[in-house]
Amino acid sequence: MSIINKIYPLEIRNREILSPVFILIRVTSLPLFFLLVLFRFSPNFISLISSLTLILSGIFASLGDFFISSIFIYFAVSLDCVDGQIARYKNKKSIFGQKLESINGDLTLLIYPLSVSIGLFNSELISIWIVLLTALSSSIYVNWRGVLSISSINDAPDNLTFLKKIIFSQQKPNENIRDRSLIGKILFILRMNTATQAGIPFYLIIIFLLFSPSSAVLPLQILIISQLFIGLALLVGKVVMKSE
Repeated sequence: MSIINKIYPLEIRNREILSPVFILIRVTSLPLFFLLVLFRFSPNFISLISSLTLILSGIFASLGDFFISSIFIYFAVSLDCVDGQIARYKNKKSIFGQKLESINGDLTLLIYPLSVSIGLFNSELISIWIVLLTALSSSIYVNWRGVLSISSINDAPDNLTFLKKIIFSQQKPNENIRDRSLIGKILFILRMNTATQAGIPFYLIIIFLLFSPSSAVLPLQILIISQLFIGLALLVGKVVMKSE
């Protein structure tokens, strides 16, 4: 087995091909992976460093120092990729490590967009309502994120109704169900590319803040709308499942 197949297995590649920006981050983080392997950093320690750089990014963003914030968030996201890669490379898997990775993902979606919105508000580029909507959308999405990351059923589409295929196709592990539901797959791709830390708006915020903070307002708004839409859709899906 090649080192690439070991640290980035086929099942993960097949899912992340739907989110090209995340693949780019995987590729650009490879030098960091080899460096940390060389210095024998443990995956859990890397996760902790990722959390620290995330917090620093949030502090600088809220203070309006967007350039430094963007540098820190890039390292935070890259380290969040590298910790799992090193765990697979060293054949080290633990419940604690999985919890750390999940917490990092939640914190990224909670801290970074909100900190950026606070910094933009202090720079008089957005209103207080955008800040409040950012906090609301991030909280709603993170609250439901766990439901979307795991599967509550077997990945078998044959006995599911049209509507249930759409609903269960949104859970990451259900690739077979997703392949049998065109609408479900489209919604999954839209969610991955708009509402998550692997999405296009999230990375456009990072890039635009490096050069023109006012340009980051639009992708921030897209991120907010996407997360609110997904939260509402999940609520509707839950009501539908209970009524059947």
